[in-house]
Amino acid sequence: MKYPVFLGIDLTSSEAEPSACVGLDGKSELVYFGFVAKDEDIVALLDFYSPEVVAIDAPLSLPVGLCCLEDACRCKTRSGRKTRQCDYELRRLGIPCYPTSKKTFIKDLIYRGIALKASICRDAKQATQVIEVYPFASKVRLFGETVPRKTTGQGITFHRAKLAEILPGLEPYLDVFDHDLCDAAMAAHTAFLHSQGRTQALGDPQEGLILIPV
Repeated sequence: MKYPVFLGIDLTSSEAEPSACVGLDGKSELVYFGFVAKDEDIVALLDFYSPEVVAIDAPLSLPVGLCCLEDACRCKTRSGRKTRQCDYELRRLGIPCYPTSKKTFIKDLIYRGIALKASICRDAKQATQVIEVYPFASKVRLFGETVPRKTTGQGITFHRAKLAEILPGLEPYLDVFDHDLCDAAMAAHTAFLHSQGRTQALGDPQEGLILIPV
């Protein structure tokens, strides 16, 4: 019997910059880590490992009513909010996040995330659940409110140490984990927690959910 795999992807805005990917098995042991550039290669990676849950660190939906994020388009949100319900709920918890409005500066990332999810879901070989996660929110929930900036020396030391605590199987490899791989590992861990019923869904299911640890 094949063991379950939980894959975390720290998606980048463009295929020109490879995305960090980390895979964990049902015992939270490391089965894969690396960087993958093209969406088709990410899908091929999923074909190989057949993960139970794929957790993507990127917005995977638009606010209800929007067909795009282009200012020239006349589409409008139905809620009257400029962003999604899940983004609003994150902020109510005191967790800042990138906006999914027409004024966002991560438009390319949002478009890529939505397209990648669609590619995964229409691939007949995939029998996997695709969820949206936000590693920073997962860290706040698991490690507390004080999380040092991940791009600093102090931050990378903190993230490696915390990952070693919750995912001991990663410890032999953490010296080569940069902040992107750390985020991908946190995404994979959130996917694992989700499979155990240990996540909370924020947002409107008809619009898009963000899963964070309980």
